[in-house]
Amino acid sequence: MLKSFCVSSGSAGHKRLTPGLVVVLENLDRELYSKSGGEVIGSEFMSLRNRGLILGATLFVGVQAGPALAGVHTIQPGVKLYQAPGAASKVLARLDHNQTLKNIDRQGSWLKVRTRTGRVGYVLQRFISRVWIKVYKQERRLYLMRDGRVVKTYRIALSPTNPLGDKIRQGDAATPEGRFFLCEMIPRPQAARYGARSLRLSYPNIEDARRGLRQRLISYRAFRAIVRAIRAGKTPPQNTKLGGSIRIHGGGSKRDWTLGCIALEDRDVIDLYARVRPGVRVEVYRSAAVDRRLNSPGYLGRLVLAGARAQVAARAYYSSRATAEFRLKFPGGDIPRDWAVCTDVIIRALRRAGIDLQALVHEDALVHPRRYKRWIRRLNYNIDHRRTRNIQIWLTHHALVLPTKVNHKTLATFRPGDIVTLDTGIRNGTVFDHIGIVARAKDARGVPLVINIWTVGFRTSAMSLLGHKYPTMVGHFRLTNPLDYQ
Repeated sequence: MLKSFCVSSGSAGHKRLTPGLVVVLENLDRELYSKSGGEVIGSEFMSLRNRGLILGATLFVGVQAGPALAGVHTIQPGVKLYQAPGAASKVLARLDHNQTLKNIDRQGSWLKVRTRTGRVGYVLQRFISRVWIKVYKQERRLYLMRDGRVVKTYRIALSPTNPLGDKIRQGDAATPEGRFFLCEMIPRPQAARYGARSLRLSYPNIEDARRGLRQRLISYRAFRAIVRAIRAGKTPPQNTKLGGSIRIHGGGSKRDWTLGCIALEDRDVIDLYARVRPGVRVEVYRSAAVDRRLNSPGYLGRLVLAGARAQVAARAYYSSRATAEFRLKFPGGDIPRDWAVCTDVIIRALRRAGIDLQALVHEDALVHPRRYKRWIRRLNYNIDHRRTRNIQIWLTHHALVLPTKVNHKTLATFRPGDIVTLDTGIRNGTVFDHIGIVARAKDARGVPLVINIWTVGFRTSAMSLLGHKYPTMVGHFRLTNPLDYQ
């Protein structure tokens, strides 16, 4: 539990404190945090209190706990999700590495969990971690988390020249931001460089690889190697122009001194090392404010909706020529902006929200070809992501799956920014032949409209498509957390 304190005017001259500033005491390690960046550590708190400079106490949550599903995740690829406790039970799915789960219950050596798609099943505890690491660069803090709550807090040091920048390339002295995992733990590293312990982060992650390929820092071959390594829970290539060897290590945290690594006091890194294991998740944020924004409820849905509304304003035209295969750049490729088919509306809306379906579908089909074997015989990033049936497969494995019936009981399950797939009734070899995004506006029945581009000759608009005989809704999905799509 955390408590906040108001600093009196007598403390105005104290370093890093101003009158009325709220500071927070974490009972576990007696450290104080300020909502605006000021701080007092350990014995300094006792000194200030004894001098009458800290007044009152109220309950206050000082560290963002993260999304509802945070704190429980897989630590290796291919973890089996069973229908019931026991290896003889039916296998419902094989989970990805570093996949977020919600812990529902515990039965002996088994955990009952809910996946991000909404599927409920059982996994063996030894393949799951309830512990993870969160880093705030601006605040110079590393938090050891358990079930979304702070267990221990450590002061950190970063680079003196680029402490807040996101890592772009080798030699920029920046600490990468995003979601990673511990891919290597060294108990006796080179002490002069890394102090008492070293824990290597899985940098570059897939998002870094996409950016590197887009900026021509790496080749497609290197991009593919990074994707496969991250999905397999292994150390990604460390010798590209993106840089590598980003670690949490010892050596001291009283001043910034690293080349992009995260440094702790030796006693702290020894303590942290003993509490974690390979595969444990690490999330690095520029600041606590960024964490709160990214993990706020409905954040991604709002971005998707804003992206969809931008497509309505752009008024792209459904031309028969838009159905052709275009040669696209990768990642981030698009057909001529004045044209669109239904999938292009989704692709563009999600891209405005920071999610590249072209890359995500391609990566998933690269690692899990069996999922797409009916529709993708040979990978083709020019067209694969522009097929509704392929997006349907990707959403089924990577988004929350929601009810497809429309009635007074299910209307509450629809939120602006949700994605729906539809069967138009045309016999074309698949029931997944149309797609759109749920709008905020509703029709006369109180059913949400769908932002889409209907067919040849139409422009992007919000239409009443749900709850009719045709089109029939065959898929209803909600994207979860931005970091899930890195």
